[in-house]
Amino acid sequence: MKKKRPDDTIRKRICFLFLAVLVLFVGMAIFHHEKRKYALHDRVIEMEHFRSMQAGGSLQEETAELQKQSGLSKGKLLALAFAGAQASFPKKMPTIDELQQTAKWMYRYRPKQYEMLENAFCAVWDDLVCFPVKCRVSYEDSWMEERTYGGKRGHEGTDLMPPTNQRGFYPVFSATAGTVEHMGWLQKGGWRIGIRSEQGGYFYYAHLSEYAPGMEEGKTVEAGEMLGYMGDSGYGEEGTVGQFAVHLHFGIYIQTADGQEVSVDPYWILKGLEGEP
Repeated sequence: MKKKRPDDTIRKRICFLFLAVLVLFVGMAIFHHEKRKYALHDRVIEMEHFRSMQAGGSLQEETAELQKQSGLSKGKLLALAFAGAQASFPKKMPTIDELQQTAKWMYRYRPKQYEMLENAFCAVWDDLVCFPVKCRVSYEDSWMEERTYGGKRGHEGTDLMPPTNQRGFYPVFSATAGTVEHMGWLQKGGWRIGIRSEQGGYFYYAHLSEYAPGMEEGKTVEAGEMLGYMGDSGYGEEGTVGQFAVHLHFGIYIQTADGQEVSVDPYWILKGLEGEP
């Protein structure tokens, strides 16, 4: 009986190992492709990992640099980065080449879902021009923290606290241009004003003490235009004040595919706007 040569056995083992590694790499590529494909689903903008807007660290500075290189808006760049990171905020912005590859992939495999995502990012980011107050304020990332007035609920904005508890003293300015869509009293929000910007974002200013002269629903406002004054209105019937310290509640909302409005976390957005005139 003819014995197998050691060289033949080694060759077969090497071939088997090569095929096993090849199958593993192909399988991983398919898995990555499918995972990336379905991470961007039809309701992604309703999910907390999108709405939390975790654009912290150096992400906004890197995005501003990429804007100069690419000519794309901040919203479009962040949408590409989010999509390329399997529907999450990356710790570092991708390169232009990597963003271009993501764009090609998205337009090929998930065009409808990506268009929805890009529109949402642009609604949040692309109309912002200035910080909504000019006084020194303190604020924390309190989005979705528990609130109990009117029943348990999540806090849908960021509270900007002024140096002194003085209603009617600190002016509030529109962070965007847009149209005054809502004014008047809300039991939770007190005297509030809501601005709809060009890209479709809804910017909400609550607990005001009074409105600026001439402010009315339907009015077109410019970014930086005065809307009214910080106050402590709300948590009761019309005219209620003093239930909490004077502050500005600042909220941002976007529309979902079925026309509902959901809040996004304004904290890192405000951090990026600090220092803007």
